Amino acid sequence: MNNVEIKNIIKDGLTKNNMTQAKLAALLGIERATVNRWCVGRAIPEADTFLQVCKILKIRLDSYLFNCEDPLNSQLITLTARLSDRQKISLSRILTQMIQMLHDSTAG
Repeated sequence: MNNVEIKNIIKDGLTKNNMTQAKLAALLGIERATVNRWCVGRAIPEADTFLQVCKILKIRLDSYLFNCEDPLNSQLITLTARLSDRQKISLSRILTQMIQMLHDSTAG
């Protein structure tokens, strides 16, 4: 997903939930200006924050992600959707560590 897609997902979610940027920011414990930057496409939230946004706005990401052409991506989304919240947190930590390891191996 790119900035424009994320911007549209958040804006649509706010509209469908009759929620203001200020209310979303308050629920997330962040500045309203940060949510505004997301809504105009000047920034995107961190992955964990984006998942919180989706949860608050009752947005199902699979409907956006299943439109992709990559069958592996679709399979991973399907499998991930079946995980408990605790398992998703563990998976996120593992993936973060793997990304860091890949970054370290290519940087040096």
